[in-house]
Amino acid sequence: MANNVQWTQFDKIIFERGICISKNLSGEWFYENSEDHMSVSDPGHVIASLGVRPVLAEGLSKGTRVSLILPAIKGRLLEVYRSELDLPEPLKYLMGSILYHCSVLARFYAYECTIFASQYQKIAGRKNLTSRSEEKRFVTRLEEPLYSFETLMTKIIIAYESLRYSVWKKYKSGNTIPKNYLDTVKSCKFPSAIGKRIKLSTENCYLPAKKYKNCIQQNVDIGSSSWCVFEKKFQLLWHLVVHIPDNPEEKSSNAFTFDQGFDALTVAWEYVSEFFSLTDITIGDGNLSSV
Repeated sequence: MANNVQWTQFDKIIFERGICISKNLSGEWFYENSEDHMSVSDPGHVIASLGVRPVLAEGLSKGTRVSLILPAIKGRLLEVYRSELDLPEPLKYLMGSILYHCSVLARFYAYECTIFASQYQKIAGRKNLTSRSEEKRFVTRLEEPLYSFETLMTKIIIAYESLRYSVWKKYKSGNTIPKNYLDTVKSCKFPSAIGKRIKLSTENCYLPAKKYKNCIQQNVDIGSSSWCVFEKKFQLLWHLVVHIPDNPEEKSSNAFTFDQGFDALTVAWEYVSEFFSLTDITIGDGNLSSV
C-alpha cells in the first residue's frame, strides 16, 4: 500500500470486499456497510483488524471532489503515474480509462454492501430468522461486477498492447515493430533486471487477464451463475465477495474451481496496479512504484 498517503485529506475509503468507511459531520469515521453504522478509529484500524487493503480514497481537493485509486502493494497513488510519466497519448488515455473502471467496480461493491446491510432485517424476516446471528452468508446473482471485471481485463490487455510501442522504441532490436505485445517483448533487448520484471508481469498479469476475459465472455452462463456472496465479517458488518475461478482457462463452467478464494475486485485492482508499476519501470525510471 502507498505509505505516503495522508488519510486526513480524505473523507471516504473503500477497501477490498466493499468495506467502506466515511466521516460523519463531526469528522469521525464509521462503517457504511454495517447495520448500525459502527464507529471506527481510523483507516489503519480497518487494515489491521480486518486484513483488507484500501482500494479507493475520496475527498475534496481545492474545492473539487477527487477519487483516487491506491496501489495494491507499494508505490504512489495511481493517478500520479499518468501525470508524472512521459506517456504517449493513447496509453495515457487507456490508463485513465482503467482507473475509471476500477473505481466503478470498487464503488459498486461498497454500494451493494451498504444497501444490503441497511436492508438485512427485512431479508432476515423473509427468511424467518429470529436472530441476526443466524445467517452469515447470502448468495446473490449480481451480474454487474462481472461486466466491470471483464471490461477491466479487456482494457488491461489493450494497455499492454499499447505499451509495446514505447517498449520497442526504447529497447528495440530491429526496424519493424512486431504485431503484438508478446512478440515485441520477445524481440527486445532488455537489461537483465527489466527483462525478468517484464517476464513476471507477462506471466502473472497479461496472460491471466486474457484467460479471464475469455472465461467471462465465452464460458460463464451469467443468468445461472451464483458467484456473488454477501458475508458477515463480524458482528453487524457485511462484505461482498465476487468469486472468480482458479482455472479460467477451462472451457466448461462445470470444471471451474474456487478453492483459492479469488475475488473480482481484488484481482482486477492488483492487475491494474501491476500494469502501472510496469509502465513506470519501462517508460520511467521506476521511482514511482518503488516508494
